[in-house]
Amino acid sequence: MTKSKPSSASDFSPQRRSLLLFGGLSVASTAALNLGTPGAASAAKADAPPQIEFDLDKDNYLKALGPNEQNPSQSINEDIFGSMDISAFLWLNRITAIAAFDAVAPYHKTAVGIYTKIARRPAKEATIRNMNIAGLFAGWRVWQGVFGESRPAVREFMKQIGLNPDDQSTDPATPVGIGNLAGKAAFEAHIRDGMNVLGDEGRKYNPSPWADYTGYKPVNTAFEVTNPSRWQPQLGRHNGRRVGGGHGDMGIYVVQHMITPQAGRVKTLTYKSPSQFKVPPPDFSDHTDRRAYKRSVDEVLKASASLTDEQKVLTEVMDDKRWGIGFSAVVILLKHDQKGEQGIPGWAFFLLVHTLATFEAAIAAWYQKVKYDAVRPVTAVQHVYGKRALTAWGGPGKGTVDDIPANEWTSYLPVGDHPEYPSGSTTLCAASSQAARRYWGNDVLDWRFTFKAGAGKTEPKLVPAKDIELHFPTWTDFTTKCGHSRVWGGVHFRQTIETSFVFGKQFGDLAYDFVQRHIKGEVKG
Repeated sequence: MTKSKPSSASDFSPQRRSLLLFGGLSVASTAALNLGTPGAASAAKADAPPQIEFDLDKDNYLKALGPNEQNPSQSINEDIFGSMDISAFLWLNRITAIAAFDAVAPYHKTAVGIYTKIARRPAKEATIRNMNIAGLFAGWRVWQGVFGESRPAVREFMKQIGLNPDDQSTDPATPVGIGNLAGKAAFEAHIRDGMNVLGDEGRKYNPSPWADYTGYKPVNTAFEVTNPSRWQPQLGRHNGRRVGGGHGDMGIYVVQHMITPQAGRVKTLTYKSPSQFKVPPPDFSDHTDRRAYKRSVDEVLKASASLTDEQKVLTEVMDDKRWGIGFSAVVILLKHDQKGEQGIPGWAFFLLVHTLATFEAAIAAWYQKVKYDAVRPVTAVQHVYGKRALTAWGGPGKGTVDDIPANEWTSYLPVGDHPEYPSGSTTLCAASSQAARRYWGNDVLDWRFTFKAGAGKTEPKLVPAKDIELHFPTWTDFTTKCGHSRVWGGVHFRQTIETSFVFGKQFGDLAYDFVQRHIKGEVKG
């Protein structure tokens, strides 16, 4: 067994073995690498540092180092990626998933890489060790490209298992060379893909990574609504973006800016352009149709007034995309890999299908979000009811009240910093579910877990009042609950969800077909 020497870094504890370097990379490269999460070092015992155990000859890095039931969404990147910011962290997931696929392709009997067409290696070289090494180096090169040396735990992990993270070999006859080639090619293909990660689009000086360059401007401001059908940036606490709060300065309020309006321009792999997909205009949130507009608002308020503990925890699970959408992919892989039958190729193949289904669905969703620039429920509620008293959820610890002024009402979840239509979460759930159905040949998910009493972030120590077992028997059930949770959470209208179910499903099919062509080698070049 390749076992590390003892490390002085507390982050390498057995409890943090789901460090997922690039392990669940495509489902959660940002849920990966639990080693190095903030505060871990200070809590550690430096007197007897544990060892890392990872066997390059027997373990599957995508499985052994991926997220687990104890830490389904914990992330080394929590300081830079919010778990709800799908257009940002899924961008990284796509690159790492492609790198993993391209790294294993030369060892498969038919697979052809996406960005690297490395010659097939002899069958005797398709060992677990070689595939682990190739995959780890591929992921490391992606992370170096994106983060530089700001995530030292990754480098330390590779050293601990006997690999040299500074080995720059590009020899396509060696696993290190294959990994380096795959990782570098995947990263370089995305430097100018439209996301503006370098921050120099449209400017010469002072780069602004991830910033908008399309000229998007909201019609409304946080202080004045001129068009009640359009998105209104919200004024909120500096630490109020994440469920339950997060990093931020006390006493400081900030105005939302739409996150990555340019995401709808990112280059795609599974289809030509997001403009080829159509969704009907959101007439139900058009304020000139007063009856339809009010009906949409009242549906949200009804859900707010009747929230159950189970609905509340489901909104939080699904709002955490690394948990709800991301970890569901790990769950189904584990069910099909109880005896290791998937191997490293099987994990790399399905994770790429899942990641392309979700990220390329997000590209299309963002294109439509910018196009329609639709109002969120929080603005519509105030437009319809002004300061009138409502019956609705009254805030943390308040339960349902019957005297909350409409201008004080807020959703159970933080309001997203992007337009309402279509629902990004629902679109992604529908896409990932369809991708899984196609890949595994059935609708079975059978994912169950217990949400502990008082573990909710919106109402900590209060919700849920007792342990709740959540169960998703099928992908259909998973998608339905995912969509409905957005209405329960007060951030989407019901009809948006219904449209997003249909809109999202097609991206699962597109991703599956694309990856299958590469697995079978049915691609040109």
